Amino acid sequence: MSTVKLSQWETMLLEAARAHGFVDEEIIHKLRTGDPAPFSDVEGGKYDYTHLFELSKNDPSTLEAAIREGYQIKFTTFNGIKFLLNKRYNIQAEHDYHVEDTALHHVRLPDDALTWMRRTISHNWRIVELEKLADTKETLVRFELAAS
Repeated sequence: MSTVKLSQWETMLLEAARAHGFVDEEIIHKLRTGDPAPFSDVEGGKYDYTHLFELSKNDPSTLEAAIREGYQIKFTTFNGIKFLLNKRYNIQAEHDYHVEDTALHHVRLPDDALTWMRRTISHNWRIVELEKLADTKETLVRFELAAS
């Protein structure tokens, strides 16, 4: 089966729910009920989950596959990468890495996180490995816009 492609907004909603503490099967169950109330506490109601409920209703198997098996973002923006690093790995801009005009520099990622980011972000970005940190099983990387 090929990787499900989701919009950046859809992935942001999913990752915000996960960061709030919802596990995958819980998200799927909550979406199946059609009741947005459980999501109203995610970051104090900052996000409107209507779009995710519509996707769940119109194409449940695709969304559920994305939640369970992973997804690729159709087009990832600069802020989209910062959002993923923050929500999924609690890695914060200007605290854990440097932000440049078109790159995120010196991002320290565990190896499993690096694998996930490579698989998930769109191809308009390149991940450059700067240094392998063997003692911690982490890699120091740079996210940069890929030359078009």
